[in-house]
Amino acid sequence: MKVSVITPCFNHGKYIGEMLDSVMNQSYQDFEVIIVNDGSTDDTAQILNTIANERVTIYHTTNHGPAVARNFAIHQAKGSIILNLDADDMIAPTFLEKCVNIFHNQPNTGIVYGDCEFFGATTGPFLLPAYSFETMLRANCIVANACFLKSDWLKTEGYSTAMTYGYEDFDFWLSIIELGREVFQIKEPLVYYRTYENPEESRSGRRKQDPLKVQKAIIQAFQRHKKLYSSIAPLYEQFAELEKKIYPALPA
Repeated sequence: MKVSVITPCFNHGKYIGEMLDSVMNQSYQDFEVIIVNDGSTDDTAQILNTIANERVTIYHTTNHGPAVARNFAIHQAKGSIILNLDADDMIAPTFLEKCVNIFHNQPNTGIVYGDCEFFGATTGPFLLPAYSFETMLRANCIVANACFLKSDWLKTEGYSTAMTYGYEDFDFWLSIIELGREVFQIKEPLVYYRTYENPEESRSGRRKQDPLKVQKAIIQAFQRHKKLYSSIAPLYEQFAELEKKIYPALPA
């Protein structure tokens, strides 16, 4: 099973070398890497143009955001398994091998992800709740750097630009779960998530500075997946009440 590692990159070219090294050092070697320079305004384009590796394909596009960049990369992907890997993060050497084995041995699997560790400005475990269906509906507990099947992506909207407050990965995971697919969490640190002294250097850091935007993003996901939420009536009612409170602030 070929894996396509897809990486949107906006002004993070200086970290691409570390990310690529972590991919090239995988114990599982049937992969390709597709990097989309999403209209970077620094020297990312020049850095990417110095990469000469037959496994790596690079596209330069105007800036449309990570959802469009990811979907564009997946359209080009030749692999049956997709790994979304952010440009400033890294993966452990056995990550691809473990993910492929799970997809091979458990055919109804739709998403595979591992535990994370911080590196950079801060270190230590990236503590997220263990996956359960209800936990996932309350708030995203699956990291963005996870594997899924291209065939499942084709059955969904993919990463949606309708998620105007971010969390397009959360929305996409819910779309895969709606297909009746199972989620597999590998309970060992296999993904390394970069942290920054200045939160403005990362999209997630900027978003976390505005808790209301996070809440709005979760309600947008609720609006787009109400059938899924309706399977747990008390949770549906809770989110419906929250929707009434903040809906006027959401785009029509």
